[in-house]
This record gives sequence, C-alpha cells and structure tokens, in this order.
Amino acid sequence: MIGSSKKSPRPETTSENVVNRIAKGTSFEGVLRSENNVRIDGTFEGELVTKGRVVVGNSGKVVGTVTCAHCETEGQMEGTIVVHELFVLKASSKVHGDIQYGQLSVENGAEATGNLHLTSKVKDIQTDAKREASKDSKASVRQTAAV
Repeated sequence: MIGSSKKSPRPETTSENVVNRIAKGTSFEGVLRSENNVRIDGTFEGELVTKGRVVVGNSGKVVGTVTCAHCETEGQMEGTIVVHELFVLKASSKVHGDIQYGQLSVENGAEATGNLHLTSKVKDIQTDAKREASKDSKASVRQTAAV
C-alpha cells in the first residue's frame, strides 16, 4: 500500500534454518560454538561444538575436535570427531582420527581410518566394566571382613 505506515511482515528466522558458513577460500582457526548448523567449504582448525548439524563440503577441510548431533562430509576431516547421532561419509570423503558415532553411513569410495567407535556400544562396555569393578570391590570387602 502506498503511504501506509504498516511494515511488510518478514519471515522469522528459526534456529533450524540458520547455517553458519565458512566459505571456500576462507580459513578459520580457533573455537567455534553454536546452537545452529555449520557448513564448512573452506578450512577449519580448532574446536567445533554445535547442537546442530555439521556439513563439510567437497572443498572443506577440518582439523581438530568436532562435537555435533549430525555430520555429513564430502571433504576431509582429521582429529577427534564425536557425532551423537548419524555420521554420513560421502564417496569423496577422507576421515582420519578418533571417531565416535551413534549411527554410521559410508558410501562406496569413502576413506575412514583410525579408531571408529559406535557410541552406544562404548557406553554399554564402560557400564559393564564399572559393574564388574563394583562387584570385584564388594567381593574383596567381604573377603577382608571374613578374615
């Protein structure tokens, strides 16, 4: 409307639609913490922590520590990677390091080297080990008391 003082409504940005980007040709060193999604097409070195999704594009390179809910990579990743839910390795990806994941999807041609751990299984193993240690310590206390 001409001459109207009403502002046109702008769509609200929700955290689900927000993507932090490191573009091709850009390098970032340091700590990046975010509640939202992160896409890396450039180079990232350091610590990346997000409650959202991490996408590493074909030209992307990540060196350091990554902790996120979901991760999909076509590029290179090296270091400690903790993906609480689904970790997707596309055919062009090269991943190396200590990798923990909830679920893993690997396309033909993807390269993954290092230590790969299914997170829920690691937690189960640690819980079982704690139970066994607890039983052993209780048993030794009973034996000591009986002597």
